[in-house]
Amino acid sequence: MRDLTADAWTKEMEDARAALRKRFPDLHCLRCGNDNFVLRMWPDETLVPGLASSSDNRVVELICENCGFQEKHVVRLLAAKETI
Repeated sequence: MRDLTADAWTKEMEDARAALRKRFPDLHCLRCGNDNFVLRMWPDETLVPGLASSSDNRVVELICENCGFQEKHVVRLLAAKETI
C-alpha cells in the first residue's frame, strides 16, 4: 500500500465524493430511503483480481445514518465512464 500525504488523501476523498454524485445524483439508502450517509474509504486487499491492483485498490463505503445499511463501491470502477 502506498503512503499518501494528508492533502493527497483529501483529494482522493473529494474525487470519490464527486464520482458518487455524478454516478448517483439522487442517492438514497437501498433499505430505508434515507439520503444521509457517512462516507469512508480504505485500501481493500481482498478485491477480486482484475477489479484492482495493489496500488489501485480503494473502496468507498456509504453507511446510512438512519438504518446503518452499508454499501461499497470500488473507486476505480465508480470513477470510470459508465459502460452499461
